Amino acid sequence: MTTDPSQAPATPSPASAAPSNVPPPPARTRRHFLRWAVWGALAVIAIVAALFGIQWWSYRLDHSITDDAFVEAYIINVAPEMVSGRIVRFLVEENDRVEQGQVLAEIEPIHYRDQVEQAQGKLELAEAELNRQQAGLTKLENEVPLQIAVAEKSIDEATAAIGVARANRTLAKKEYDRFTDLADQDAATKRKAEEVTRTYDAAKDEVRLADARLAKAEKTLDLAKTGYDQIREVKLMVGVKEEMVKDARIALETAQHQLEFTQVRAPFPGVVVKRYRSLGDFLSAGTPLLSMYNPDLLYVTANLEETRLTGVAPGNPVELRLDAFDKPFQARVVWINKSTGAQFALMPRNVVSGEFTKVVQRVPVRIWIEKDDRWPLLRSGLSVRAIIEHGDGDAAWAQDAARKMAQIEQQYNQKRK
Repeated sequence: MTTDPSQAPATPSPASAAPSNVPPPPARTRRHFLRWAVWGALAVIAIVAALFGIQWWSYRLDHSITDDAFVEAYIINVAPEMVSGRIVRFLVEENDRVEQGQVLAEIEPIHYRDQVEQAQGKLELAEAELNRQQAGLTKLENEVPLQIAVAEKSIDEATAAIGVARANRTLAKKEYDRFTDLADQDAATKRKAEEVTRTYDAAKDEVRLADARLAKAEKTLDLAKTGYDQIREVKLMVGVKEEMVKDARIALETAQHQLEFTQVRAPFPGVVVKRYRSLGDFLSAGTPLLSMYNPDLLYVTANLEETRLTGVAPGNPVELRLDAFDKPFQARVVWINKSTGAQFALMPRNVVSGEFTKVVQRVPVRIWIEKDDRWPLLRSGLSVRAIIEHGDGDAAWAQDAARKMAQIEQQYNQKRK
């Protein structure tokens, strides 16, 4: 049988003669491995994210967090008291630390020094007038009893003189009657009768004179006793003069205080944070000259949403994160305000018309900062992220902290008393 050469089977090449159980190419294995690696990584990421998410969610449930918080301080506006005038000295600059009583600035004192001298002169005049009245009172108190004693002695003398005069009159009358009878009988001379008559008339005049002297002595006694009325009047005048001296002394003290107030002094140790005036400016009483605060009384006010108040109580621990510091500060809640900040807005909302959109309100929370080495670097006004841990709190600690803060605040008034 003849075979067609063109139909003869082709001779296989060495390359096509490889066995059929050869493994797949390496590229396919790498793709398969990478696919499983990606899925594994995603699974690990998902697990880690789930763990962190659960932890984050649990952390959020156990804490109230707000970025609406700031470091604050009791900033005092220092102004001249009771005086106005031009600033002639300025002794501090912003960021200067000052001590209690240190002179910060001085108002022109010439006018107030003149007022002190004028008040001093009025006081000296009032005191001199008081001394004069007191001397007059002393003189009256010494003279009146003597005048009364003299008047009483005069009465005694006048009474004795009346007795003598009446005795003389009686004797003279007897002589007169006897010689009158003798004269009628021509038993006595006419001259003797005239002498007896003259003696009798003189005795009667002596009685009248003694009576007049007694009446005068009694009037003199009454007049001397009116000296007590003069004493009471002068005592009243002395009281008036004493009040005038008191008023003059108060006026002098007021003028001295005004002169002292021309030197504006620091009310407490603190830091000058703002100057509002410059040398040569005219300043009225009560107009702020500068602002300062006590660096020992720094705290944080966190405006917490009303939806996050649950679990927040006085005494709860707080973590304060400030952009100006790498590490957070530890703190605790002192108190939670009884009103929201919206109650004190300059333009409170009016919803009487019916137009109302609910807005989550914020409640101020006072936070006590625990002091550490970084305390001197704190500044009023720094932004804070406050993280408040939920719990039952510590009311006793919060009350004690609030009392300490109040004591520091009241140091200003205590040092001025």
